[in-house]
Amino acid sequence: MSQLVKHDTGTGTGLHSNPQDSSSPGPRAERSNGRLIGRLLAGCAVIGSLFFAYELGARATLPEREQQHEDSPSRRGSVAPNAAPGAEERAQHAHADEHAAGAASPPDRPIDPGPPPSEPAEPLREPSPREHRDRVLRALRGSGPDHRLFAPASAVVDAWTSKLAQLGAAGAFEPLECYAKGCAVTVVHASTAKAEEATEVITRTGEFHGWQAGKMRSGLIEHDGDRVEVTWILDAPPPDSPVLPEELPRDGLDEPVERGSRR
Repeated sequence: MSQLVKHDTGTGTGLHSNPQDSSSPGPRAERSNGRLIGRLLAGCAVIGSLFFAYELGARATLPEREQQHEDSPSRRGSVAPNAAPGAEERAQHAHADEHAAGAASPPDRPIDPGPPPSEPAEPLREPSPREHRDRVLRALRGSGPDHRLFAPASAVVDAWTSKLAQLGAAGAFEPLECYAKGCAVTVVHASTAKAEEATEVITRTGEFHGWQAGKMRSGLIEHDGDRVEVTWILDAPPPDSPVLPEELPRDGLDEPVERGSRR
């Protein structure tokens, strides 16, 4: 029998085909794998460049974002991520209390300095003899009319006039005035010395000591020239008391009058 030899003419390569080697990769598969790996490497390079660009932009804007975070109203009362449990709630309550306190507190107002300090008051001036005498006379004249003092006061003034003339200390008596609270009579003397001598005589008379209420003489009031005047005040006794006793005290004129003793 003749042996048949099969020739492979389908490929034109002149190589024998072996069915057992059909699973091994050929040149075409190797080229496909190389293209896939190249694409993967190119994609990684693109991703890396994008990440690098993002990092550069983030670092460039980091200070601005930190400042905005510090200025944010929500920054107040914020709690760190690792804070203890309940810290966030306490911080929120504290923030609410601060807000309520700020709303309840009154707005700041300028402090009123008050009125400027006043200048120290001037010391009280002692009234002059005329001012003091006139004030007493106004009070007497405003007390109302007299109903019982004029007659006994007239007797007293007449006795003073007579005794002053006898002792050389006469003065010019003006009309007697009597009111509900007392009587007043003004005497003009030739000089201060004469006024003092007259005072020594009057204060020693029984009529002066017999008057059943207070007595007063004004200070020396300068008149024209060397003359001076004084005013004698006889206060009104209580309504149920007599103005003068039935018997006057004895005069004390036996002792010599010291002329000008009160000058």
